[in-house]
Amino acid sequence: MMPCRSSCVRSLLFAAVITLAAVAASAQTTAPTVGPTQVVSANPFTLMFKWVNAEYERKLTPNVTWGAAGALFSLDGIDYKNASGVLRYYPGEALRGFFLGGRTGVYRLSAVSESATFYGAGFELGYTWLLGRHQNVAISMGAGVNRLFGGELEGASLALPSLRLVNVGIAF
Repeated sequence: MMPCRSSCVRSLLFAAVITLAAVAASAQTTAPTVGPTQVVSANPFTLMFKWVNAEYERKLTPNVTWGAAGALFSLDGIDYKNASGVLRYYPGEALRGFFLGGRTGVYRLSAVSESATFYGAGFELGYTWLLGRHQNVAISMGAGVNRLFGGELEGASLALPSLRLVNVGIAF
């Protein structure tokens, strides 16, 4: 495993400071929580191709959510597995509208006879809609990038895109 250099540590510290600043700023808001407080979602289209992408998201404050996400897929002998924690800031109300988020997790890549485990941190931008009479249908889209640290899989990029094509879920 390759040690994390000082630039890696600075990047992680910068991401942590930005996330904590967003949480502190949103703590100033005292609006009451109305409607759903959590969402469980997955991408139904990629499930048909055995690409699993699932998320759990819960309100932390009126403008901030935390969650967990996981993904796995296999394509032409390359296996990808990911488990990550997510913190998202919504300028309006949590679980509705535009969001900016931070993400950190563990990534496992395997190709033919090689495999490696990476640790990563990154950001994402997206939008979430709550639909239906009781606003219990969640649809969200987004994209971002994750910087990977460690591992020794030859030819692997140190940055991976993060796509949230269309997640559909239940809000409760």
